[in-house]
Amino acid sequence: MAPFYRFEDLPDEILNPDLSKGHGQTIQGERIYFGRREQEAGTFTEPHFHPNEQFLYLLKGKLRVNIEDEEQVVGPGWIVHVPANVVHSTRPEGDEDAEYLYVKDTRGGLTGKAAGSSEP
Repeated sequence: MAPFYRFEDLPDEILNPDLSKGHGQTIQGERIYFGRREQEAGTFTEPHFHPNEQFLYLLKGKLRVNIEDEEQVVGPGWIVHVPANVVHSTRPEGDEDAEYLYVKDTRGGLTGKAAGSSEP
């Protein structure tokens, strides 16, 4: 595993097309995923959960985030903490695409399960 990366040199991927159209690059370490995602305006991430704890850091645009019973619109500079096994979803707010960095532990892989598919 190389110690230096540029997002521009990594493949742009859609990780779970059944849940999200968000795409971007991901670096996998021993215990942490670090990635950059872009969600185009008008798209959304279905409510889902995963055994990974996750942080999102907004770089551009506004993102409407639902975590269990809480909803907030966040913009550049905001950090969102998604606890493990908690149902959450996202969608860009307005006409602008949203871009964010994410950090996720590697316990459960990169993809989640749709809410209701089994108990979180």
